[in-house]
Amino acid sequence: MSKAPATVAFLVAIRQPDATDHTYAILAQTESEAVGLAAAQEPNGASPRHVGTLGALTVKRIKLKPGEARII
Repeated sequence: MSKAPATVAFLVAIRQPDATDHTYAILAQTESEAVGLAAAQEPNGASPRHVGTLGALTVKRIKLKPGEARII
């Protein structure tokens, strides 16, 4: 029985026209995958950037699923 691929909860920010950021929590295998998922959420937003990660307990508490982009 093989294990599921390891995932990390990345935080990705996208700059808004009013100079604020929308920050997404995304459970993905790689940083580039997470940035791509965030970019798909806001195709007209400025260039998304990786700004951090979430810990395993937080991911479990908020019930974040792989591939899900949740704004926080």
